Amino acid sequence: MKIKRFSKIILCLFLVILFILSTNVLALTTTGETSNEIIPVTNDVQTISETVPTQDDATSTYKDSDLFLYAVNIEMSDVVNGNVFAYGQTVNITGQIYGDLFVMANSLNIAENAVIHGNIFVLSNTMTISGLASDAYIMSNNLNITSTGMIARNLYVTSSEITIAGQISRDINASVNNLHFDESAIVKGNLNYTSNNEFQINDGIVSGEVNYTKVEASTENMVWSIVSSVISSLIFSFVIIMLLLWIAPKFKESACEIVEKKSLKAFGIGLLVFFGTIIASFILLLFTYGLVTSVAVFAIAVLAIACIVATTVFSMAIGQLITSKTKFKSNTAFVLFSLLVVLVLKLVGYIPYIGAPIGLIVFILGLGIICMNAYKRKDLVDGSKATKT
Repeated sequence: MKIKRFSKIILCLFLVILFILSTNVLALTTTGETSNEIIPVTNDVQTISETVPTQDDATSTYKDSDLFLYAVNIEMSDVVNGNVFAYGQTVNITGQIYGDLFVMANSLNIAENAVIHGNIFVLSNTMTISGLASDAYIMSNNLNITSTGMIARNLYVTSSEITIAGQISRDINASVNNLHFDESAIVKGNLNYTSNNEFQINDGIVSGEVNYTKVEASTENMVWSIVSSVISSLIFSFVIIMLLLWIAPKFKESACEIVEKKSLKAFGIGLLVFFGTIIASFILLLFTYGLVTSVAVFAIAVLAIACIVATTVFSMAIGQLITSKTKFKSNTAFVLFSLLVVLVLKLVGYIPYIGAPIGLIVFILGLGIICMNAYKRKDLVDGSKATKT
């Protein structure tokens, strides 16, 4: 039971970071209707019906809330008026989701009768799409979009092998080793792809432009670069975490409380401090004729240091939050969970198009946590005192 609980926590940790972005990608609003009808995507329609079923109209499998699924084999056939988070060996989606779908799995299948009204965020080994979804953000070793599969907006994907026989109603943005289009494939927007080789695309498949970017670096060099970067980040974060545990024992509790209860405030303060410090420093440098140059340089230096450790600080806050929700209260568990968060954030950073925005959000939150704790130095150092809020 403990392993299962931890797996759920780790899944939620990874997926909640992606969930931060989902509200900015496609905001679905409900109409005054209560029809269950799905509007198919045709040549003139590029969005999915936004109507949401009511409790009376839905069957007994109706779920009016977010759904969290964890098992070896998952079969999701419900009608869910919310987001679905799934983690398993094999995941099969046959129902309707009036929100976003987040999946970590070895194998994911979105069946022909499945409809995801929101976006899909996937990390998997193999993935097959035979149903309908809005935007798709995918990292998968092998992606297959069958002839009945349809992405109503844009496809963002990193994959070794991509086979498309269905329809993409807008653009494809792909990083791929091998790309194949069947004769039935339709891409109504542009095809933008990065690969070692340029592929021959038959006329009539892509309505827009085909933009190819060649990858100069070898796969081995890319893998080694990623691995070495991840290891360096883990070592750096470990050192920072241990230093903060020694210098400010109560910092982790305070950071955890901020993330849990005051995350919006921390984000606002982080933005204000980041841009405010930069603007103020430039004003001091440009309009004081060098009289306070040292102050401006010092401010920029302090900001730079805070920026370097901001992501680690955010990871510590999430690590402490996970630790507080479990029976493992030791510093060792806290350090391990914090490093796990660092690892997940680092890997998420390599996801095209969404890695950078998520990294920015995490960075700003981490900076805000640092700033909100700056005035509580005494309480953070004295481990015997409770952290003030």
